[in-house]
Amino acid sequence: MSRSTGGARYRGPSKAVVWTAVAGAAGAVPYLVMKIYWLAGGTAGKPARMNLGDEFAKNGAPRFLVWLERHGIDFTVVGIMLGIVLLGALVRPWGQVYPRWVPFLRGRRVLRWIPLTPGWTAGLGLGAYGCIGMSVILTGGLSTAHTAGLAPGVFVIGFLNFTSIGVSLSVCSLSYQRRTRTVRA
Repeated sequence: MSRSTGGARYRGPSKAVVWTAVAGAAGAVPYLVMKIYWLAGGTAGKPARMNLGDEFAKNGAPRFLVWLERHGIDFTVVGIMLGIVLLGALVRPWGQVYPRWVPFLRGRRVLRWIPLTPGWTAGLGLGAYGCIGMSVILTGGLSTAHTAGLAPGVFVIGFLNFTSIGVSLSVCSLSYQRRTRTVRA
C-alpha cells in the first residue's frame, strides 16, 4: 500500500508482515502479565520471599537497574513495551512520516535509521537470546542449580517472549528497510 501523508509518501507492509508484528506483540503478553502479577505481590513461579531488586544487587547489576526494580519498575517490561511500540513504528504510517501532532516535524519523512537501528539491534539480539534459551530448555540443559528458585515455566515464558519479539522485530525491520529504500533510475 502506498499513499501520501502530507509531504512524504508512505509505503505499507504486506499483510504477512503486519501479522508478524501482531504475533510478536501477542507473544509478549504472557511475560508482561507474569511481571505485572509479580509487581502486584504474586508469588507463583518464584520463591515467596524473593526480592528481584536484591537478586539484581547480589548479581552485580548496575545501581540504576537495582533502583528501578526496588521501586516497582522492571526494566525488561519497559524494554518489551518499547519493543511493541517499535513494532508499530515499523508497520504503521507514523513510522515513516511524522504524524500531525508532532510539532515542527509533522508530515516530514522519518529518517530511516531512527527505527531501523533499534529494530535490527533489538531484533537480532533478543531473537538470538530467546532462541538460545529455548534450545537450552528443549535439550534439558536448564538445571535447578542455575534458576535461583524460579519455576522452569518462568524461563519458558521469558524465552518465548524474547524469541517472539526478537524475530518479529527482525522481520519487520527487514520489511521497513526494503520499503523505505530510495529507488534510483
